[in-house]
Amino acid sequence: MKRKIQGVLYICLAFTVLLFLTSKGPAKTDNATRLLIVADEQGPMNVLTEEMKQREACTIAYLDQKELPDRIAEYAVVFMYIHGAMTERTEKILIDYARKGGKLIILHHGIASARMNNPAWLQLTGVHMLPRDHPQRPWKVIPNTTYTLINLQPDHFITSYNVNYDHQMKYLSSDAPSLPVQYPAIQFQNTEVFLNQHFTDGRAKHVLFGFHCVDPETGQVHMQDRAGWYKQAGKGWLFYFQPGHRAEDFRNPAYLQILLNCLHWMPDDS
Repeated sequence: MKRKIQGVLYICLAFTVLLFLTSKGPAKTDNATRLLIVADEQGPMNVLTEEMKQREACTIAYLDQKELPDRIAEYAVVFMYIHGAMTERTEKILIDYARKGGKLIILHHGIASARMNNPAWLQLTGVHMLPRDHPQRPWKVIPNTTYTLINLQPDHFITSYNVNYDHQMKYLSSDAPSLPVQYPAIQFQNTEVFLNQHFTDGRAKHVLFGFHCVDPETGQVHMQDRAGWYKQAGKGWLFYFQPGHRAEDFRNPAYLQILLNCLHWMPDDS
């Protein structure tokens, strides 16, 4: 009798372990990774969706803020591309998703002047922006320029795996004091750059990319280590990439591969 009871207990234990294992890992449906895009501009995100589906076995849901459910934990990765006002409800859902173990990838104007009205979002990202009329390092947008994305971590999985860089550029890191160094780079033509995203979280961020641009109005050269980074957010991970003003930015194969690498990156990867 005792052996029968032990046998039943072993079967129950094995079933529990199997259930636990099969419930973990990236959210997938028929081996396709489930992705979500939360955005208010369809053009660039339609291009991103089209390009990603050609290279990745994935299903991609596109939702406006009004359509966003209260819980999005079933998605393996969530992209945020909100240009205008972000509601407090959306802010809470996205922050909750990241802190409870999700991968949240913020693109371009996901960290821009409109986010000054979302203090919890800025606290999560560890970014502060000074007013446009501030006398020292104000928030500024430089339009219609060539955006050069500088790879500051050439050996990192996200920046290197299957990524082909077609430029080299001498770059002076904004983490002074520094010396100019030659780095791999890719370029985006006739697009937009954000200046002076101030970090407020010390060394919490893993900075992957800097940017180089020339202000077409003044001729001034700008180089800042703000083009791409990631950091831990509770149990999850938060990523930010600044390129993406134009839909064509997401047709750049190197940039697209960098975003795809974030899907597969794990904390143990270098």
